[in-house]
Amino acid sequence: MDKTDEVALMFLGVDVGGTFTDAVVVDNKRILKQVKVKTNSENVLQGILTALDRILENCELDLLERVVVSSTVVTNALIVGDTEEVFLAVMPGTGMDITNSFPVAPFIVEGYVNHHGKVTKNVELNYLAAQAQAKGKRVAAISGKFSVRNQSNEVALRQELSELDFEQFFLGSEMSGELNFVRRTNSAYFSAAIYQKYAHFIHQIVTSIRSRGINVPIHILKADGGTMPIEVALQHPVEAIFTGPAASVLGIEALSLPEGQAISLDVGGTTTDIAFWENGRPLLANKGARINGFPTTVRAYHMRSVPIGGDSLLQRQGDAYLVGPKRVDVAAALGGNKATLGDALIVLSVVSFGDIEKAKNALIKLCYDGEDHLVVAMRFVEVAVSVLEQTIKEMIQEWEVKPVYTVNDMISGTSFRPEILVGVGGGATGLVQRLALKMNLPVSVPPGAMVANAVGAALARPTLIGTLRADSQEGYYIIPEGGIREDLSCQATRSELEDILRSWLLSEAQRWHLPVAGVEVIACEEFTTIQNYYSIGKIVYLKMQLAPGIIYGVQGQEVSF
Repeated sequence: MDKTDEVALMFLGVDVGGTFTDAVVVDNKRILKQVKVKTNSENVLQGILTALDRILENCELDLLERVVVSSTVVTNALIVGDTEEVFLAVMPGTGMDITNSFPVAPFIVEGYVNHHGKVTKNVELNYLAAQAQAKGKRVAAISGKFSVRNQSNEVALRQELSELDFEQFFLGSEMSGELNFVRRTNSAYFSAAIYQKYAHFIHQIVTSIRSRGINVPIHILKADGGTMPIEVALQHPVEAIFTGPAASVLGIEALSLPEGQAISLDVGGTTTDIAFWENGRPLLANKGARINGFPTTVRAYHMRSVPIGGDSLLQRQGDAYLVGPKRVDVAAALGGNKATLGDALIVLSVVSFGDIEKAKNALIKLCYDGEDHLVVAMRFVEVAVSVLEQTIKEMIQEWEVKPVYTVNDMISGTSFRPEILVGVGGGATGLVQRLALKMNLPVSVPPGAMVANAVGAALARPTLIGTLRADSQEGYYIIPEGGIREDLSCQATRSELEDILRSWLLSEAQRWHLPVAGVEVIACEEFTTIQNYYSIGKIVYLKMQLAPGIIYGVQGQEVSF
């Protein structure tokens, strides 16, 4: 698909936030239509349906190319523990302490694959013990050390456990082709834990969209800013975590690409998502995202979600001014009975919505004798700004102390010195501008900032990741994500291996009807194997992906909701 064809397409994006559900239709590099409806936390789907009905009114459905949904369903389920019990079976081999490495105590199975990918011990399952521990559980996760170099033990264990009537299995080797047993295991576990809830949500989404006469492909946004077909999403549910922050990053990229070292802040009703940028690219988290404190293989941006937003409850305890983490469903300016951070911004005339008198009266209730409500409102805003500034300092420190892996890292360093703040979301004009003043930085709030997340979802490129490990001495290569193991010539070069992996990615893209902007190498390691002082072969590890990002930039527009 060439660039001209891309620009002619119409894209629909839906972003489900904690406070609002946004939808946009993007066509010919402009936001054609946008809607914002209140999210019903008790019935998230209803908000999506309302947004769809409003956005599709008078819309030419035959021009629609794709629908992308960004949802908090996975994130919220994992945070509050609304998940399925999982039978977690692991094969860690010998000499590895896995105490407290996983969210639940695993069922240990005998079986081992060594670092060369050779099975040194076949699977030995205590079936009765497994049956007892699996009682009442509908999903299972299986993971073995070095399984990305040989999946046979994981596959064999799945076959043996299939007699226990699990509805779904997730294998660690299919979560990622990377060497990190603990991260792969946690990814398999979390995918299993949310599978039932996610599958139900996906079914509702598909049914609802199809019932409205939309028959185009439906994609789900991923944490790394790419999209995946909804059918693939069910194979990797954990990839749908942190899609809200990812959507805001992509929205900023589409509306106003930051230059140099920049910090973006998406000020929503419930949280503020903070991301780092360098030379127009959002920075990725080192190694992978953590979920409830456990490391995973999920590629995600270097971000932090702070529980401060426009709907954050304002309270006073003695001399203390408290902003959040509790939120209020309706701000005082919109008819609520408690003051929110949004109300404070309204009375300070830095944002404009609702009834300023109602906001003022709510702030007056928080004033002690003789206090000016404007001074009190400013103090609350200053508290919120201080929390955001402190979080940014912590993120900078975290980034600068990350491990150094390459010579380039040592030469260029990992310092981060922000040059500009970029704000999106409903409270961006007030909160981010105040933060910029405190940090002595310029600020940009692009047109269309109110629906940046939905814009990001609409314009996100599909992406797939593949890994390849080759051992020329043993004469084979594997692509774990595809369950592929093939013979390999001992003379194979790295370039030839890249071609093999690229061809697999392109064939997968064709299978799922995905447009391809390019294939990029994101990791490569090459080692020479030595025996009796002579080189006898090479071990090569490759990781490549369909390049993520946005399809094109757009011209935003300011709309009052």
